Amino acid sequence: MRIALVSSHTGKVPHENGFARALAQHGHETVVHVRRDDAHLEERERTKDGYEVVRVPFGPARPLSEDAVWDHTDDFARFLRREWDRTRPDIAHSDGSVAGLAALLAAREHAVPVVHTHHEPAPEHERIARLICRHAAHVVVTSSDQVHGLCLAGVPRSRITVSPAGVDFDGQDLPGVAEHGSGPVRLLGLGGLLPGHGFDTVVAALADVRNAALVVAAPVETLDRDTDLEARRLRHMAVRLGVQDRVSVAGTASRAQVAALLRSADVVVTAPRRDPAGVVALEAMARGLPVVASAVGALADVVVDKITGRLVPPGDARALTLALRELVADRSRRDALGLAGADRVRARYGWDRVARDALLVYERAAHLVRA
Repeated sequence: MRIALVSSHTGKVPHENGFARALAQHGHETVVHVRRDDAHLEERERTKDGYEVVRVPFGPARPLSEDAVWDHTDDFARFLRREWDRTRPDIAHSDGSVAGLAALLAAREHAVPVVHTHHEPAPEHERIARLICRHAAHVVVTSSDQVHGLCLAGVPRSRITVSPAGVDFDGQDLPGVAEHGSGPVRLLGLGGLLPGHGFDTVVAALADVRNAALVVAAPVETLDRDTDLEARRLRHMAVRLGVQDRVSVAGTASRAQVAALLRSADVVVTAPRRDPAGVVALEAMARGLPVVASAVGALADVVVDKITGRLVPPGDARALTLALRELVADRSRRDALGLAGADRVRARYGWDRVARDALLVYERAAHLVRA
């Protein structure tokens, strides 16, 4: 099968690589289309994992805001149309609204079925995002709570599949029980440093959790113009609550730095008001770490309460405090939850499993178009 993955991401293909690699390993000709945001990057690249990356030259070859990328959607669609004039894919799978619209526009002349991964958009783009879902052959969402909204928007339930995000295992075996040093229990908060991502709730909870220290970091792909502002706000909040000696707001972290932070952590805390993918929890569980998470979006699907971690209501500092106290006080409990989480991730959330599920969706979408 020839598969065109069309992404709203840019340049370096941050999260699609595991999925594309798994599709290629299953013997499918896979091409990833992303926006070229750096003139020094090659336009076409054959990766060592067997798939091709095409960096599409739409818009200037520099980073752009999401709103600015929307202005170049027609150019994206025209490029895809020319590509598919030469080699028609059997399926196009778009990820993100800009990619979804471009793929649908390009696919019309070639009768290419489009499978679209829907993410909750910014309010100003919600109408077009729903329209894309109604016109796609099939829609993939990463959490169960997105299904109801799409059905209300007119997408038939039979054309919606819940398929979680995947995670790389980096060739590691199932983690064993970690060696623990002396000192406070190390809590790690990962995610975008923005209001609504719940780190204020975590800092507030820490005021009533003894023998624990918190590091907060934002993976570089979550960088936003307001990241530094939120980091300063959290530091001031820690001072006000008297926990500044136990709270470190590290700011933006590279992928290598995130991996190092995960290796040094005892518990990962992710407490946003919404989370459609649950990637932080997945990466933590893959490394054998227990997770304390808000019971929202994909986190409610990924974390099994009292089995692989703890789920708490979003914004509820008291509930978060009690969950953290439980794990901070009981090392064996942390180990048991972490091992169960690692086993769950390997059984359900590896890229090979995600790719096999996607291939079933592709077959259904292709059959729908042929019919």
